[in-house]
Amino acid sequence: MHQPWPVIERRAEAQAIAEAVGCATGPRGVIVDGASGAGKTTLMAGFLKFRDGPTTRLAGNATTSSTPFGAFSRVIDSPDPWNAAVTLSRICRTVTEENRDGTVVVDDAHLLDPLSADILNQIATTPTLSLVVALQTGVPVPEAISALWKDRGFSRVTLGCFGRDEIDTVLIAALGGPVDSKSSARIAAASQGNPRFLRHLVEGSLADGRLICCNGIWQLRGEPTITEECALQLRHRCAAVPAAAKRALEVVAFGEPINVAVLEALTSTESMLAVECTGLVRFGAEGGTVVARLAHPFLGEVVRQQVDGAEARRIRGDLATLLGADAREPLARIRAAALSIGTDHRRSPQSLTAAAADATALCSFANAEELARAASAEGAGFRAQLLRAGALAWTDRGGEAERVLASLDPVNRPESDYTRWAVLRAGNLFWNLDALPSAYRILKTAYAQVASPAGRHCVEAARAAIDVSAGRVVAATEAAAQVRHSPNAPSAARMWAASASCMGLAMMGHGDEAAFLADESLHLTQPDTAVLRFSIGHGHITALIYTGRFAEAELAADRYLELARHHDAAWFGISSLVGKLDLARGRIGDAHKRLTEAAAVLDTSSPERRVVANLLLARVLTVSGQNQEAVNALAQAEASLGEHRHLYRSDVAISRAWISAASGNLGRAIGLARRAAADAEEAGLLAVAAEAAHTAVRFGDSASAVQLHALSTAVDGLLIGPMVDHASALADSDGNGLVAAAHKFEFLGASLLAADTYAHAAGAYRHAGNRREELRSSTRAYALAQKCDDAWTPAIFASAAPLPLTPRERAVAALAAGELTNKEIAQRLGVSARTVEGHVYHVLMKLDVRDREEMAETVAMGTCR
Repeated sequence: MHQPWPVIERRAEAQAIAEAVGCATGPRGVIVDGASGAGKTTLMAGFLKFRDGPTTRLAGNATTSSTPFGAFSRVIDSPDPWNAAVTLSRICRTVTEENRDGTVVVDDAHLLDPLSADILNQIATTPTLSLVVALQTGVPVPEAISALWKDRGFSRVTLGCFGRDEIDTVLIAALGGPVDSKSSARIAAASQGNPRFLRHLVEGSLADGRLICCNGIWQLRGEPTITEECALQLRHRCAAVPAAAKRALEVVAFGEPINVAVLEALTSTESMLAVECTGLVRFGAEGGTVVARLAHPFLGEVVRQQVDGAEARRIRGDLATLLGADAREPLARIRAAALSIGTDHRRSPQSLTAAAADATALCSFANAEELARAASAEGAGFRAQLLRAGALAWTDRGGEAERVLASLDPVNRPESDYTRWAVLRAGNLFWNLDALPSAYRILKTAYAQVASPAGRHCVEAARAAIDVSAGRVVAATEAAAQVRHSPNAPSAARMWAASASCMGLAMMGHGDEAAFLADESLHLTQPDTAVLRFSIGHGHITALIYTGRFAEAELAADRYLELARHHDAAWFGISSLVGKLDLARGRIGDAHKRLTEAAAVLDTSSPERRVVANLLLARVLTVSGQNQEAVNALAQAEASLGEHRHLYRSDVAISRAWISAASGNLGRAIGLARRAAADAEEAGLLAVAAEAAHTAVRFGDSASAVQLHALSTAVDGLLIGPMVDHASALADSDGNGLVAAAHKFEFLGASLLAADTYAHAAGAYRHAGNRREELRSSTRAYALAQKCDDAWTPAIFASAAPLPLTPRERAVAALAAGELTNKEIAQRLGVSARTVEGHVYHVLMKLDVRDREEMAETVAMGTCR
C-alpha cells in the first residue's frame, strides 16, 4: 500500500450508539448489526476511544460457539458447565463489578454459545453498565441475543456498506490520489461497497499490477484481484462445502447469473438446496426470472481455480450448449459462444463469427476479438479476421490492426467485404497511425475497384469523415450530404456520412441541423459501424454546446456515455465533451476533475481524443489559476496533433490565447484570439470563429464586434445573440447594454460568460462615473465568479469585487433587504436599534443608493443561488 489504510468516520452511527448507551432512562444498550466486513469492529473500537470508565471486550467465534461460557473464558477461571446456574451468577457478578459505570462490548454475538448469550441477557438489566452488541445481519442469532431488542428494548444501529462518495474518499486516502470515475465505479461494483472487500480488492489489484497510476490518476486495468489472505479465507469456506452442494457451486461460478432452470438441468434440486444452505449462493428474481448468483463478489475466481481443467471444460461446454440453444438476445449469444471456447462442445465458425459481430455492435471489443480469433481458428476466414481487426483498431491498437488487415487479400472477395476492408484500413491508417497519404491511397484504389453505387458511397463517406478530421470541413460536409441524400446509399455509408456531417456541421455553425441529423442517424447502426455512434455523438454534443442548448447537451451526453459503457476510450472521449459543457456552464471544479482524468486515461488512446481532452483541460487550468499546468496540457495536445490533423488548429490558438491572458499579456492574447477567429472563418468553421472572436471580446477587444456581427447571420443557436450584444455594448461602452447581455448569458446557464460581461459593465459604469451601477455589476460579477468555483478571467480580475461592506454591515444589509425593520434587525442581531440605524446609513453611503429598495437590489446582485 502507498498509504496506511484509512478509516472512514461513521459519525451518524457513532452518535446513535453514544445516545443509546448514554440514555438516562430505559436500557443502556444497543445492537450494532451489519454484513460481514461492514466495519462493525472498527466502529466499536473508535467508539471505545472516547468512553470513560472500565471496558471489557468480548467476542464470539466459530471455535467456541459450542463451548459453554466460551466467550467468558478470560473473565472467570475454570467455569463449571455442570453447575451452570452458579457459574452464570459468578460471571454476571464479576462482569458487573468490574465494569461499574463502564462498557461491555461484544463482537460477533451471533457466534456466542447459548450460555454466554444468557449472561449478556442478564447483565443487560444492570443499570450501572452499558452494553454494545455487534452481530452479523442475515444469520441465525441465539434467542437470548434477539431478546435484547425484542424484550429488553435495545435500540438497533444498522451499519450499511459504503456509497460511491465514501468509496471515493477511501480510495483517494488509500492511494494518495484520485481514481478515474470508470475504475471507481468498477471497484464499487466489485466490492459491493463492503469495506473489507474494498480493502482486499485494492491491495490485491495493487500487488497484481492491475491498479496503476498514470499521470496522477489511478486506473484499474483488467479485472480486479484480491489479496492472498482473502483468497485463502474463501478457499477455506469452499473446502467446508458439503459434497451435495459442490456441483451447483461450481456451475454457478462459471455461469452466473444463471437461470435456475439451467442450473437444475446441469445439477439437481438437492444440490441447489444444499448450496443455498451454505450461504455461498443466493437466489433471486431478476427481470421476471429467478437466477442464482454467488454471495461473495470474489468467490467465483476462487472456485474456478479449484476446478480441474477437464471438469472446467465440461461445465463450460454444458453451459454453452444450454444457454445457446435458444439464445435470442445478443448478450446471450455472446455469452454462450465465449463459454464454448476451448471446450469439446465446439460451435460452428459461423456462430462464433456472428457472436463476434454481436460483441462489436455492443462495442465490447475484448469479447469481439476473442470470439473472432476463435472463429478464425475454426476456419471462419476473411469475415472473422475483419471483425478482429476492427476490434483492434477501435481499441487503439492500430499497429496490430494494420498487420491483420495487410495480411488479408480482399481482391477476390465480394464487393461488400472489399469495401469494409478498405474503409476499416483507411480509417485505422489515419486515426491511429497518422498515415493520411496511405489512407487516401487505399480509398482511391477501392473506389476504382468497386462498381456498385452502394460500395462507392461507402468509400466516399469514409473519405468525408477522414477529411473532416484533416480540416477539409466544408468540402467534406458537402460530400457527406450527397451520400446521405442518395437513394442508393446503404446504412453503413449513411452512418459514415453522418459521422462526417455531425462534426462538420457543428463546427461550421449549423448546430441545429447537426443535432437533428444525429438523432435521425443512430437507428442505422450495424456491427461494422457501431463505433461511429461516438463520432456522431461527438458532433451532436458539440453542436448543442455551441448553440447554447446545455440541458439537451447533458441529456445527449448521458445517452452516449451509456452506449460507451463497454468501451473505455469512447467513454472518456464523451466525458471530455461533458467537461466542455461544464466549462461552458462555469462549473469549473467539475470540468477540472473530469478533464484531468480524461486526459490521463486517454494518454494511450487515439491522438484525436488526446487533442480534445488536453485542449479543454488547458483552458480549464487557465481559469483555475494553474497556468504552468495549462502550458503542459497544451503541449500534450500539440504533440498529439500530428502532421495531418488540422480540425483543431484554431482551438489550439484559442488555448494559447488563454494562456497568454493568464500570463498578463493581454495584447498578445487578443492577437492570438483574432488570428484564430480569422483562420477558423477562412476554413468555414464559423462556430469556432464565433467562439474565438468572443474570446477576444472577453479579453477586452471591442474591434471583434464587427466579425461577430457578421457571423451572427450564419451561426445557429442561442449563444451567438448575447455574444454579439456583449461585443457591441463593449465597443460602445454601454453599461446597460452589457448588463442586458449578461442577463441573457445567465438565462442560458453560461455563468462564466455572464460574469465576464458584468465585469465589463462595471468598467463601463466606472468610466461613466456611475458608482451605484458599477458596484452592482462588479458585485454580480464577483458572485458569479465564486459560483464558478472562484474562476479567474482578465475581466473578473480587473473589475469584479464583493460589496465594500464590513461583515456586520453585510449582515444588516441582508436583513434589511428582507424587509425587516431596524427594531427587528436589532432584536435578531442583539444590538440596539440606533446601532442598526447607523449601519444602514453607512451601507446606503457606501453603495451610493438612495433607499432600502435600491439597497436590496444591490445586495441581491451579490447573491448567487
